[in-house]
Amino acid sequence: MKRPYLYIAILALLLPALLRGLWFYRGFPAQRPEIATPDYASFVRPEAAVSTPDLDNIDQFGGTVVLDGYHGNQFALNEIDTLTSAIQARGGKMEIVIDALSLEAQLKTASAFITISPSLIFSQYETQLLKSFTERGGRVLVFTDATRFFLSYDFISGNPIAIGDANAANTLLKLWDISVNNDYLYNTVKNEGNFRNVLFNDFAKSELTFGLSEVALYGSRSVESASGQILLQGAETNLSSADDAHDPNAGGAAVSEDGNVVVFGDFTFLSAPYSTYTDNATLIQNLADFALSGERAVNLNNFPYLFQEKTVQVFVSPDLQKAPSLVAALGSLQSSMRLLNYKLEFVDEAPKSGDTIIIGTFDVTDEYDSYLKKADVEIDFDVINTTQFGEVSRSGNALVIFDANQKGNTLVLAANSSEDLLVLLSSLGYGSLGSCLTSDQVAVCSVGIDDFYSDESFSDPSQESPEGSTEPTPEVTPTPSG
Repeated sequence: MKRPYLYIAILALLLPALLRGLWFYRGFPAQRPEIATPDYASFVRPEAAVSTPDLDNIDQFGGTVVLDGYHGNQFALNEIDTLTSAIQARGGKMEIVIDALSLEAQLKTASAFITISPSLIFSQYETQLLKSFTERGGRVLVFTDATRFFLSYDFISGNPIAIGDANAANTLLKLWDISVNNDYLYNTVKNEGNFRNVLFNDFAKSELTFGLSEVALYGSRSVESASGQILLQGAETNLSSADDAHDPNAGGAAVSEDGNVVVFGDFTFLSAPYSTYTDNATLIQNLADFALSGERAVNLNNFPYLFQEKTVQVFVSPDLQKAPSLVAALGSLQSSMRLLNYKLEFVDEAPKSGDTIIIGTFDVTDEYDSYLKKADVEIDFDVINTTQFGEVSRSGNALVIFDANQKGNTLVLAANSSEDLLVLLSSLGYGSLGSCLTSDQVAVCSVGIDDFYSDESFSDPSQESPEGSTEPTPEVTPTPSG
């Protein structure tokens, strides 16, 4: 290779580097200007305000909260530790219900029912149980969450389908005119660190919102109610993912018109550390108060849990002789009540106060005549007149009357005869009024068969001789054919 070509090749290699160095050359280090950089040390990470509610002066309500455990609930128990602890701090306890039959029994002594992110629908039987429960003063708390769902698969295409908890919750809430929307709330302008962590500062007047100035919900669905109240309402920049719009008639939580049902679109705020942000801790304390403070009216739907005290006085009318069969029936009743943590104390006179059971027959009503009048019940010669059920036969039926007042709760058991009373006591010993027509105060129970079904009623008139006839019945002469 000729020398000139060699120099050209070397220059072609070095020239780009030389030009680049001259272009970016800033002089010697001592002459370089100082480059301005952010003052990282002065940066402060935004943190949500932490609330510390007063835990020293807590009212002791007592009571039992039934926690739904059989509707495919999508949560773990440790996620609601803050609510559980707040309930226990008020003398309450939490019980998990595992099926519909257990639900009926547990609601009789419960203060509240809680379901969290259900994925299985509520049956009509269950919704009616809970509706009756709230009508007696019980409380229902429903929590949903937009981040909880399970995957189902299309039968034809096999494509996965995410199914949330809104549809299952709405099968229960429809009875109180509340609905949970299948969406999530978000705010890109002002939030608690993430656009789906929505802040609420506009509250309805309620015991649940007492002491709140700001609440944060995390992945919340929107909740609405035509007849109830929206508890948590935020800024106009709180939008729904369903239509990217703000709905003034929807919010993060709602309470029913009767004030006994509350619904939240989120339950993440019950978990640490979110439970300490903003005023979430105060809200959780309010929820515990709400769950335990309902004024429950006890009626025959609560049978056999009808009494306030652990000792129940039992008065047996003097017209009843304590024969072995009656003693056995009373002993069975005593055993069944002992299982319910009640102690029976037999007395010789009808008590004037305290929890009481009065047992007698229809013929002697002096001891419970006042209870019959309160219940609008009259006992005639052959019928029982009731406001609730009209006229019922006196024969084969028994009466159960319940009266609750400030002096104590009284249960009256009356029947047509001592034998009918034995049947009634035996039936009640199973803790059920299943063979009775029931109302809040009165029950009419079947305890036998009345005279209409006696054998004489079904005798064949064709086999009877005419009245006054003394002629013998003619004999039948057999024919040759037999």
